[in-house]
Amino acid sequence: MDMRFVWPFGKSEQRFEVPDHLLLETVEGERVPALPDLRASMKEALRRPIASSPLAELLRPGDRVTLVTPDHHRMWQKVSTWLPMLLGELNRAGVGDRDIEILVACGTHHGLSYAQLCELLGERLLRRVRVSVHDARDPGQLVRLGESAAGTPIYLNRLALSGRKVILTGGIVPHAFAGYGGGRKAVVPGISGMPTILANHRLALDPRPGGGIHPRAVPGSLDGNPVSEDMEDIASRLSPAFLVNLVLSEEGEFLGVFAGHWKEAHREGCRFVESAFRVPVRERGDIVVASRGGYPMDLTFYQAFQSNANALAALKPGGVLIMVGECSEGLGGYDYERWLELGGLEAIEEELRRDFTVPGFVIYRAALLARRAKRLILVSGLPPQMVRRIGITPHPTIADALREAWSLIPEGRVLLMPHASQTIPTFKEGQPPF
Repeated sequence: MDMRFVWPFGKSEQRFEVPDHLLLETVEGERVPALPDLRASMKEALRRPIASSPLAELLRPGDRVTLVTPDHHRMWQKVSTWLPMLLGELNRAGVGDRDIEILVACGTHHGLSYAQLCELLGERLLRRVRVSVHDARDPGQLVRLGESAAGTPIYLNRLALSGRKVILTGGIVPHAFAGYGGGRKAVVPGISGMPTILANHRLALDPRPGGGIHPRAVPGSLDGNPVSEDMEDIASRLSPAFLVNLVLSEEGEFLGVFAGHWKEAHREGCRFVESAFRVPVRERGDIVVASRGGYPMDLTFYQAFQSNANALAALKPGGVLIMVGECSEGLGGYDYERWLELGGLEAIEEELRRDFTVPGFVIYRAALLARRAKRLILVSGLPPQMVRRIGITPHPTIADALREAWSLIPEGRVLLMPHASQTIPTFKEGQPPF
């Protein structure tokens, strides 16, 4: 008997079947009940925050406030739903709309069109308060603050350093090499300059040449993770006044609001995510099929590929990994050509250590993954020749990818991860890592 599945794929869907005797399990996080009333939860979190005075006690009439918010690549965080609630609380604390500025934290992403800003924030909010969009490539937006303890040059958006009280916002999810999103990531990479972002992300490499990715730069890891620790160091130089982070389910339901001290409230939110999304797995799969859950999580290859660390952890050595994401906006706005032309993992790593870039790191991770698996397959809408140049086997459907996987591993047992970026697999003690 075949088990039938329907998975989101961009704004459409993919249908596929797995014989019952070959299906190991579907790996998903614990079902956490949605908040019954988001507005009430937001008010409670702001009035009884973590390791901080209530928001209203931190503000005075006439204070100027910068709200750092996610960009359009984080549409799943539903900013337009909860940001007006936060603005209302600021108003009740005596801070008028004219003293509030929203700073959209784009990190390495390029700016937003007016239509994208409307979709992200809502047209009414755009008419209500001033909105600025961070550009990591514009020196005129940046102020230098020395170096972090790790030697990262610190360039931050001047709007966060102009006598304003800064409130960080965003969502918390497992992150491929920063451990978790949210919190300090609103600062780095959110409102940092490119030199800061690149130097910070370079810390994800193992300090030993040829060592691959740092062993602590993985999902669910904060302490000992050099990327996250550097992010926290840099955020501390900014000294944000407050933080509001939310946790959402794979289906887009609000599960928790964590507010208060920029570091402590984030850590508490991470512990919540840990309990909800770290999932015991009985055994690794010969074949792992991993998706980020469709639109808007799979807009680009860069986004769709963010679940690779969790998926790899669930794969047996020599297995077949099938990544799923429509990638309707292409590779992700980066120039990958230089890195694709280097032609091999060792050459890419050598150049990456000499001149780190985000596209180079993406290609390096893909090449590293392709070497560790028997076959790395991407189910997407990207041109097949483009995918092959990255070193990945392309397929238009999950069904086609599974047929190839079973041709390589006859009777290969399948592990399904429909929301792989929000699912951290764990195994019984003593089971060796990949």
